[in-house]
Amino acid sequence: MYRLFCNNKTLECRNFFEQFLEHDIKDDVCSSQVFETTFNKIKNWLENNDENLVIDDVDNDILAAVIKKIFRFAPAAGGLVLINNSIVAMERNGIPDLPKGHIEKGESPREAALREVSEETAMLNLSIIKQLPSSNHCYLLNGQWTLKNTSWFLMKTDAAFNPKPQTEEGISKVFLLNKDNVNEFLEKTFISLRLTLGEEIINTICRDVSITPNKMNNM
Repeated sequence: MYRLFCNNKTLECRNFFEQFLEHDIKDDVCSSQVFETTFNKIKNWLENNDENLVIDDVDNDILAAVIKKIFRFAPAAGGLVLINNSIVAMERNGIPDLPKGHIEKGESPREAALREVSEETAMLNLSIIKQLPSSNHCYLLNGQWTLKNTSWFLMKTDAAFNPKPQTEEGISKVFLLNKDNVNEFLEKTFISLRLTLGEEIINTICRDVSITPNKMNNM
């Protein structure tokens, strides 16, 4: 399933996966009536509708072509840095968040994630444990809808926790996320992060926190 977040609303394409966006667009796809109908439906959802939208009856090639037509892509990468039973988190522009940033030309998502986490937190000696699910959210920038796909990685470090927030990126503080503050973090962070990584965060730092995935959906 492919989920795209726009503010607090969600587009769910239940039979679609990110890999379809890598396919070349067939010549006749964009001229079909289904393409036009789907294009208008998603554009209306972006611009005028506060409700969630589910699409499960459109051919994957058509849906991929619609997404590519509407959005400019801005790939990003970030990390959950594990320190003992805590995760490094931050406050960015007043909102609880995790370190992440744009992938630069020539970088792999893994390289970008390590660089961005280090730049935003000043954490050292980072290494990747495993890749996590990616998140997708969009926003309007200079009249163009932009889709940010963020590749997430679980990381570790053997360095001491001595962070320095990258204030020029709007980061006011870097702190440790643990069982005492994880509920508040998940309630106040972005819906894309909460629904994509919330369960992973909870399972990573403590298994006895009284939040379930269903409850996270209702926050």
